[in-house]
Amino acid sequence: MEYFVLASIGLAFLAYSISIRQLEIVEVTGPMFFVLVGMLIAFFIPEAPNESKYLNADLDKLLPLIELTLSIFLFTDAAKTKLSVLKHSFQYPSLLLFLALPLTLFSGITVASFMFTELTLVQAALVAIILTPTDAALSKGLLNSNQVPEKIREGINTESGLNDGLCVPVFLLLMLLAQEPEKSFSILSVAEIFVRELGLALFIAITAMAVFIPLIKFAMQRHYFSNNTSPFLVIGMAMAIFSIAQSVHSSGFIAVFVAGLIFDRFTEQTLREKLVEDSEHIADFTGLLIWCLFGFVCSYLVFPKLNWQIALFAILSVTALRIIPVMISLQFTNLKIKDRFTFAWFGPRGLASIVFTMMIIDTQIENKLQIATIAMTTILFSVFIHGMSTKPIADSYKK
Repeated sequence: MEYFVLASIGLAFLAYSISIRQLEIVEVTGPMFFVLVGMLIAFFIPEAPNESKYLNADLDKLLPLIELTLSIFLFTDAAKTKLSVLKHSFQYPSLLLFLALPLTLFSGITVASFMFTELTLVQAALVAIILTPTDAALSKGLLNSNQVPEKIREGINTESGLNDGLCVPVFLLLMLLAQEPEKSFSILSVAEIFVRELGLALFIAITAMAVFIPLIKFAMQRHYFSNNTSPFLVIGMAMAIFSIAQSVHSSGFIAVFVAGLIFDRFTEQTLREKLVEDSEHIADFTGLLIWCLFGFVCSYLVFPKLNWQIALFAILSVTALRIIPVMISLQFTNLKIKDRFTFAWFGPRGLASIVFTMMIIDTQIENKLQIATIAMTTILFSVFIHGMSTKPIADSYKK
C-alpha cells in the first residue's frame, strides 16, 4: 500500500508540473489540486484505516514537519515584504491584528457555542482560535499580482505572518483550560505565557539575525558561498530560529516572521531575492505534500461526520465571521469599499490551523474529534472558496 501511495503522489506531482498553466487558467490552485489527490488516494485504498489508529499513529512525527514547513513560508513571506511600502501603510495590518482579530475570535466563540451545544465554552473557544489565523500562501495569486495595490498585498502578508504567533499564546492557554477545567489561572500566569511566547520570540529573532546576516556577508566576501547550497541557507536559518524558539516554549512562528523582516531590511536585494526564491521551491514541495495528506485525512475524519451544522459553521467562518470584523475595523480608514472587502475576504485558513488541529487531536480533551472535524471542514471549504476567488478578485484591479 505504501508504494501505491508514493506512486500516486509522484504521478500527481508530474501531472501538476506539466499542466500548471492550464490549471491556473481554470483557477485550480496547488492546494486544491493536492487536496483532491489525497481524497482520491483514500478512495482507492482497498482497506480504510481505523480512525483511532490513523489519528494517533505518527502524529508526533508529522506535526514538526508541518510546523517547519509553515515556518519556512513565514520567513520567506516576511523576507519579501517591502518595508518601505509597509512603513506608510502599517495602520492596516495593525487594525487587522489588534481590532479585527479579537472581533473575529469573539464572534467565532459566540457562533460555535450557539451551534454546537455539546461543546463547552472553552471547547467552542478552541474551535474559534484554531480558525482565527490566516495563511497568505493560499492567496499567492493575489500577493504576486502587480495589478493589486501594494498596500493591500503587504497588509495581507504582514497580517498573515504575525497573527499565527499572536494566536499561539491564546491557543495554549485555552488548551490548558480544556485539559484541566477545574484548574484556575491567575492574571500573572496568563501574562507570563504571553511574555514568554512573544517577548522571547522577538529576542531570539533579533539575536539570531545579528549572527546570521554578518556570517552570510562574510562568506560572500570570502567566496565560501556556493549557488548550489543557496536553497538550504534560508531553510536552515528558518528551521534553526523556529526550533530554538520552540525549545524554550516561545512562539517559533513570531520568531521566524520577525527574522524574515530583519533579513529583508539588512541584506542586499539581489542576494535576498535569489536566496528566497530558491528556498521557496523546496517549501512549496513540502507544503503540497501536506495538502495531499490533509485531503487524505478529510476522507476519513470530515466526510463521515459532516452534517448541516458543521457545513453552515464552516461557510460562516470563511465568510461572515471574517468579513464583518475586518470591515468594521477598517471602517474609518481612507480605503475604498472594494479595498476593504479585499482585506476582509482574504483570510484563508491554512497550515497554522492544521497545526493547531493536530495538537488538539494529540491531547485527551473531551470532544476533541468534534473540534477537529469542525476545524478541518472549515479549512477544506477555505481552500476551495479562496482558491477559486483569488484570480477573479486580482483581475478586478485591472484598469
